[in-house]
Amino acid sequence: MEDRYDEVLAKYDFEVKGAKRVRGAVLFETDRGYKLIKETHTSATRLVWENMIKTHIKKNGFDRIDSFCLNNEGNISSADQSGARYVIKDWYIGDECDLKSLDDIYMASENMGRLHISMRGIKSENRDVCTTTENMSQVFKRHNAELKHIKNYIRSHNDKNEFEIAFLKVFPMYFEQAKSAADMLYESAYADMYSRVYDKGEVYHGSYTYHNILMCDEGIATTVFDKCAFGMQIMDLYYFIRKVMEKNEWDIKYGEAVINGYESVKKLSGEERHILAILLMYPEKFWKLSSYYMNGKKTLMTEKNMKKLTLLNEQFDNRMKFVDKIK
Repeated sequence: MEDRYDEVLAKYDFEVKGAKRVRGAVLFETDRGYKLIKETHTSATRLVWENMIKTHIKKNGFDRIDSFCLNNEGNISSADQSGARYVIKDWYIGDECDLKSLDDIYMASENMGRLHISMRGIKSENRDVCTTTENMSQVFKRHNAELKHIKNYIRSHNDKNEFEIAFLKVFPMYFEQAKSAADMLYESAYADMYSRVYDKGEVYHGSYTYHNILMCDEGIATTVFDKCAFGMQIMDLYYFIRKVMEKNEWDIKYGEAVINGYESVKKLSGEERHILAILLMYPEKFWKLSSYYMNGKKTLMTEKNMKKLTLLNEQFDNRMKFVDKIK
C-alpha cells in the first residue's frame, strides 16, 4: 500500500514496518512509532503557524499531540513528482472519545483544561494565517435576522405543511430566547475578553471533538490542530459541552462531567461561566433546523424535520435547567 508514498517517505529517516488505510490518510507503523501521512492543501505559512503552536504546547509539557515530522531538509511538507504535497505526523492507537461514557467525557474535559493551560502566552506577528474565532455577538445577530426572514417566509404560505404549522407555533419561544441570549452576550464581558485574546496570547484548539480525542492505553492523545487560532478558549468548552449534551438529551450529569473535568485542572472565572451559560442558552439547534428547512427541498423533508423539531421541544426544559445550573 505504501508504494505510492515511497518518494515522499524517502525524505524521512524512519523505517516503515507496515501500513493501513484510515479516514482520509494512511497510517504507518515505523521504528519510531506510528506515523500518519496525508495530502495537504494548506499554505506553507499556515503550516509554520500550526507547527509553532504544537512546539509551544510540547515545551509546556503537553506532548501527546500529532506533531509534524520534519523531513531530512527540515521542512514540514514534502512534495512528490506530481507536485502533490504531504505532511507526516506522529500518531496514536486508541478509540475515539465515547460521548456516552461519563468517564471518557470527564477525562477528555480534564485533558482540554491541560491543553488550554499549555496554549497560553503565544505571540505571532502574522495574524493573517492564525486568524481568530468569529465574534459570537455578530453571529447571534446574523442568525436572528435569518430566523426572522424564515418565519416571514413561512407565514406568507397559504398551504402550510405539518412542519411549517408546528414551526410557527413554537417560533416565539425560541426567538425570544435567541434575542435574550444576544442581548445578554452584548451586555456581558464577552466583547472585552474577545478583544484581548491577541494581547494575552490566548489560543484555542478549534476542533476539540470526539473524533480528535483518542483514548489510548498510555493516555489521551489530542489531534487535528488544523483550526487552532487566537481566540477565547471557552469556545472549545462550549462546542464540546454542546455536542456532549445534544448526544445525551441534555442530561445534566453529562454536562457536569464536562465542567468538573475541566475545572479539575483549570477553574472557570465567574465571567467565563456566565458567558458559557449565555452561549448554551442560544437555541443553536433551532437555528440550524430552520436554516436546513430554508435551504432544502421542503416538500420532501416534512417528516424528518418534524422529528427533529419534536426532539428539540422535548429537550427544551432540560437545556434550560442545565443553563441555569452553570450560570
